[in-house]
Amino acid sequence: MRFSEFKQTLKTNPMLEYDPKTTDKQLKDLIIQRLRTEDDRDMLDKIYQALNKSTLDERISGVLATDEDAKGKLKVFAGIVMNTEGTFEEKNNFVQNYNSGFIDTDKLRSPNQVHSYNEWIMGDTFVKRVFNELYKYTPQGIGAGEYALAVLSPNIQFSGRSAEMAGDLVIDGVMTEVKAKASAGGRFYDGRKAKMNQRAVEGKFKSLGIEVGKGISANMFVRHRPNIDPNELPSLVDTIIKGAFTFIKDDESQKLRSALTNGDSNVIKKEWGLLSYPNYQRMSKFESMLLLDGPKAHSLYFTDVEAVSSILKVGQPYVCGPDQQVHPQIEFAI
Repeated sequence: MRFSEFKQTLKTNPMLEYDPKTTDKQLKDLIIQRLRTEDDRDMLDKIYQALNKSTLDERISGVLATDEDAKGKLKVFAGIVMNTEGTFEEKNNFVQNYNSGFIDTDKLRSPNQVHSYNEWIMGDTFVKRVFNELYKYTPQGIGAGEYALAVLSPNIQFSGRSAEMAGDLVIDGVMTEVKAKASAGGRFYDGRKAKMNQRAVEGKFKSLGIEVGKGISANMFVRHRPNIDPNELPSLVDTIIKGAFTFIKDDESQKLRSALTNGDSNVIKKEWGLLSYPNYQRMSKFESMLLLDGPKAHSLYFTDVEAVSSILKVGQPYVCGPDQQVHPQIEFAI
């Protein structure tokens, strides 16, 4: 971009928009370019010093092991805060109150209840704008919202990515998996750990004369079911469940087994979604889950999926198909 174009961009779009493809160095350079006055630079320095004196570098250090050092990230955070729309007084208040944090983790972790972000983001409208800007900052594959939560509360840390650690965030000492919705809900699944056996499922369908093609959704399975030999159905259902739910015991899958046998697509969707939670929890070893709905700015925290079964909205599972499609997208009703 030529300098004249950059100046015009500042006039028409003065706020900093985070692009995941932008490196931290490019982002820091852009931040410095957008500072208008010496007062801006003084405020940026104040914000950076506040972050630097906090425990932020310790909280995020685990996830930065293969990234730029924590100090470099602090400069980026300081710049994002500086470029968030707000008065000098609002930014100064942010600096003064930073060490206390801006996330009410008790409210955030109140189980089985849908909350507006405004219920657990503490502070003025400037703090909320900062959260919204940081929410979009997703370096190194970190999910939306995770950095925003970790950098705005001393009670939230990254769990790290070692084999001994689990979940995305540690909130008040609890290992928590975070699933953030952008345009659609997340899947209760980790491709690195799932150990699914879709080859066996595909082979079973083919042995019954059913072509899999690009996959067989729950709805498609229901249409095929009347043509399946009743003597073969129990074996097929067993293969489907074992091919998708490696971490589930036989006596835990009875509801889904019954739904598949009876051929009710709505019940299959519901029971598949509910069973995917303990399967995912065991493969990833987290204690709780936090669902974030970015577009609607609401959250849902839970440890027992049955307790929120009436709130969850489960998409279409695939009884056979690519691993990434087998488990459905799941979001929650607001």
